[in-house]
Amino acid sequence: NIRSTLELNSSRDDPPVVDAAIVSHIFWPHLQRDSMRHHKKIQSKLDQFCKEYEKLKNPRRLVWMQQLGTVEMEVEAYETDADGNVVSYVKDVTCTPAHATLLANFEDKSQWALEDLSDEVAMSEEMVRKRMGFWVNQRVVQVNRSGEDLIYSLVSASYVNSNDHSFIDHNDDDEQELAVSLGAHEEEEMKVYESYIVGMLSNLGQLPLQRIHTMLKTFVSGSEHNYDKTPNQLAVFLQQLCKEDKLEVAPDGMYKLLKKSAN
Repeated sequence: NIRSTLELNSSRDDPPVVDAAIVSHIFWPHLQRDSMRHHKKIQSKLDQFCKEYEKLKNPRRLVWMQQLGTVEMEVEAYETDADGNVVSYVKDVTCTPAHATLLANFEDKSQWALEDLSDEVAMSEEMVRKRMGFWVNQRVVQVNRSGEDLIYSLVSASYVNSNDHSFIDHNDDDEQELAVSLGAHEEEEMKVYESYIVGMLSNLGQLPLQRIHTMLKTFVSGSEHNYDKTPNQLAVFLQQLCKEDKLEVAPDGMYKLLKKSAN
């Protein structure tokens, strides 16, 4: 086990933080590899995991799908309490690797212009702007305009206490675009979910609803198609696939590919 090996070789001050689900291109649908350059701290952890994998599985190598997966982080945010005082607090946030690497760059510089941040992470300015909207919404980062440029910086108590409305304007644009995007791609997304489900059942044989739900959250999150369904919504979709004679479900709730008898 790679994580167990890393735990044995690490110190208490630097525990392993990376875990991975390893998939084969034989059983899984084509996964789009988005362009992105991780922050050096994140990349060093990924490289460490790769080295241990190569020792145990030589000559196999890992190819990271950088846009997939989730990152659990502790971040500092600000809010106004019931008495009108601005207070800071630490909260847990789950986000994509792209969101994590964007925020990590604020450890090096407290302020970034959109163009500079785009160059630093090797993502398009439009993609950076949309993803930074997540941190603006979380009240971790603030955004202001300087002429035609967008300037991002970590939220301060004075910013929360001001009447600056750039936070609202920036986030509203992202939410409207996201709503339009989801509506236009809903049917395509369901086809993508189907390809993932067929792939995992081809690889693993049979799986319960909750395991399928968890794996879809892991592999689809961060890609161009978002997985935001509840287990109940997924159950309805799986039942539809059963009606289409693509899947079958056993009395114990295990789903598997329907084996069609040869004529």
